[in-house]
Amino acid sequence: MKSISNIISQALKQCQPSAEDVEKLTKIAIETKSLVSRYISPKVVDVVFGGSFAKGTWLKDEVDIDIFIKIDNSVNDKEFGHLGEQVGLQSLKGYNPYLRYSDHPYVEAVINGIRVNVVPCYDVLKGKWKSAADRSPFHTEYIKNNLDDDQRNQVRLLKKFLKSVGIYGADIATGGFSGYVAEIMILKYGMFESVLHAMSNIGVENNVISIDKPDEYSIKNFESQLIIIDPIDHRRNLGTAISAESVGKLVLAARSFLAKPSFDFFIKNEKKLSGNYEGLYPNLVIIEFSYKRRSPDVIWGQLKRSLNAISKQLELANFKVIRRICVTDQQETAVFVFLLDSVTLSAYTEKIGPKIFMRKETANFILKNQEKSLITWVDNEMRVSTLIQRETTNAKHFLKLLLTKKIESTGITKGLKGDIQRLFRIYSGDDQKINGLAKEAVRDLITSDQRIL
Repeated sequence: MKSISNIISQALKQCQPSAEDVEKLTKIAIETKSLVSRYISPKVVDVVFGGSFAKGTWLKDEVDIDIFIKIDNSVNDKEFGHLGEQVGLQSLKGYNPYLRYSDHPYVEAVINGIRVNVVPCYDVLKGKWKSAADRSPFHTEYIKNNLDDDQRNQVRLLKKFLKSVGIYGADIATGGFSGYVAEIMILKYGMFESVLHAMSNIGVENNVISIDKPDEYSIKNFESQLIIIDPIDHRRNLGTAISAESVGKLVLAARSFLAKPSFDFFIKNEKKLSGNYEGLYPNLVIIEFSYKRRSPDVIWGQLKRSLNAISKQLELANFKVIRRICVTDQQETAVFVFLLDSVTLSAYTEKIGPKIFMRKETANFILKNQEKSLITWVDNEMRVSTLIQRETTNAKHFLKLLLTKKIESTGITKGLKGDIQRLFRIYSGDDQKINGLAKEAVRDLITSDQRIL
């Protein structure tokens, strides 16, 4: 077995850009910034680089160029968004620019194979934030001033590791660790390997990462599995965007790598299907539908909230949801997949009531279930119980009813209701062959990363 140092040395060669890479990217960045600067108005105070390019922590062959246009803080919110769109679309008009959406719209284009983002932010003093992007230039300066060259390479290793495990990126779709979080973790622990040691020992009581002395008041009000204090704004928890699943995967991946170091942790993981995975197909319920095209950030948010809502409705109807997932091609098609304990339920179910000593509660229980009750009795624990017939015994039938006649009360986001009602398909894994996007979703749902699990 190779030593950790040998594996890290090998991995660094894969993610550290060469001098030629740096020269090429720098040329594109300078030329693009020059284009943007030509179209600024008097209300634009400055144009600056941001992101991993500006901080020198970008991965070889995997980099975006972020250009921030700093707008005078006297500009109102509506004009702020309009200025950002106008400058971005005009300056990048030769490269088929398009709008992306976060808290505010921004413009993206691909120039010589490199994705470029033109993002508006307000020109504000530290702590006087007006938009979500206002902290970004401060993040850039903080990292540039505090990371040395060796640490920048340690950040690259951590990013590569996170990407391999599938938890790199703070976008809604991933719910993982952002590049800025990776940089903060290296500043906190010094080395890639030290980050893994810290994460492998994380517990309920030591889940706070803070470079400076943490603000105790803020920490008490943060609710996330991993609390990461933004050194630029101590009232901001960077861990909020990281899902519990991503935190769990990092902990297990860190333990696995330290116990059995392997270069596999720095390459894309190809999940392997277990030998009896097809035995799970009858327990899968799949919903496919099309939607009107919108920003990936918007559709992913709508899908995840709706996935949770539908899952809750299934649970309320006594269908046990073991796992669930949503996927989209980010064009027009989306899929929900639910792995159930069983797609069908028995025709009857027992409802257990209060003990007979609870006079009022017992009377209410009997009265409430009187019409639907087939049998009512007192059990060996002196509880009143009743047997009732279920209204729904098939998950597919239940979901069809839910998405047609009862969709207004499902909790599905308003933006998706119209899309789903126009046309959707519901089927289980043994009804038909699973193809396309649904096959991709099912594969993610019923496979395991065997490096860490």
